[in-house]
Amino acid sequence: MQVIIFHSEKFHKFLNMNFKIFYLIYFVGVVLLTTLSSLYAEEKKIPLDASERKLLEQSRIEVPSHYIEAHDFEGEMASGKKASLADFSGKFLILNFWATWCSPCLKEMPDLDQVYQSLGPENLVVLAVSMGESRERVRKFLKKRNYSFPVMTDPEMGITRLYGVRNIPITYLVDPSGVIIGRALGPREWSEPKLLKFFRSRMNRQAG
Repeated sequence: MQVIIFHSEKFHKFLNMNFKIFYLIYFVGVVLLTTLSSLYAEEKKIPLDASERKLLEQSRIEVPSHYIEAHDFEGEMASGKKASLADFSGKFLILNFWATWCSPCLKEMPDLDQVYQSLGPENLVVLAVSMGESRERVRKFLKKRNYSFPVMTDPEMGITRLYGVRNIPITYLVDPSGVIIGRALGPREWSEPKLLKFFRSRMNRQAG
């Protein structure tokens, strides 16, 4: 009986030691995987050269500090159709968050529409996401305007939260590769010549 107890204790010690080794290997593996993932992410560069960065900064458009891919989402268009970010894949996307009650938002709408009419919709899309408003309200508002760009409704603010939107208007510039290359808080003169030239260069690069 004493021999059996002795072997049992030895066996438990053996198991405990192996569990410790297993958890140690697992922990080291997780750390290595996280580190490698971070290094891989750091290796990815925002697809902008120095002159493009300078142009955006001069237009008060913030360039992200690191590589960020635009989060995909799905929503209901003002027309009633369903759409997702993936539907605009391969196009330069101007993603604008706004609301019908937001005066600064309405100030830049004609400019956004001018960009869309000049350069869209084959290689460039302006997608305006209405924050926290019903489709009925947005449709009623749009009936009094002649905007040509697509409008998506976000009554539950799921898309708004996904992009961390707190103040509007806010606009994200998404490269055809799906990478966010710029963010502008507040209204901008989107149809100014230097920005139109920049948009064309991004579109031509994708088409080529």
